[in-house]
Amino acid sequence: MNDLDYLINQLDLLIGFLDVSDEQVYQQIKDHDRFNLGLTIEQLYNKNYENYKNHITTSALLLGFSHFEDFLTKCIVKLLLANPDKNEFKVTLKTIIEKGNNLVLAMAQEQSRRLTFADKMKFIEKNLQGVSTSLLSEVKFVNDIRNCLMHHNGIADNRLIPKFNYGQKIILNSVEVNGYGLQARQLAREIWNRI
Repeated sequence: MNDLDYLINQLDLLIGFLDVSDEQVYQQIKDHDRFNLGLTIEQLYNKNYENYKNHITTSALLLGFSHFEDFLTKCIVKLLLANPDKNEFKVTLKTIIEKGNNLVLAMAQEQSRRLTFADKMKFIEKNLQGVSTSLLSEVKFVNDIRNCLMHHNGIADNRLIPKFNYGQKIILNSVEVNGYGLQARQLAREIWNRI
């Protein structure tokens, strides 16, 4: 299985996860206390289906995004292996001696891992001509959603205006998250086909 197939497979598996966010599923499991915590599913989510749904949809987005970023990292390694002159990573003489014949691979992996997501996107834009700018913009926006989920407790900041108001809790539904997954698949295919 190549890196693109693996990504697509992982994103496909998230469709089943998103299905669990359906209200019918919630109604069937709301009285469960699987781990004997003394709290039912309904109690855990404050008797609010929307809390349950949003927990699943935002978790699916975060997991899918981590798979997509891993895919980008692997693609950048492939690009750097094919074009070692594009690697801007500085190495010591000690590293050159230690890595020997594996130096180019080691430096490609190191540079790719150290790039932030925004820098990975810039690298892709700079080095893979013809990738859809609208898809790149959409995926960058999903990264902004991800960052607010991870670093602002799910509260929107200025980057998410006008989709969300500043200070608004980020609420996602399964259709939106699946749409972001479809965009990730499309961008991944474009990148893969150019590598």
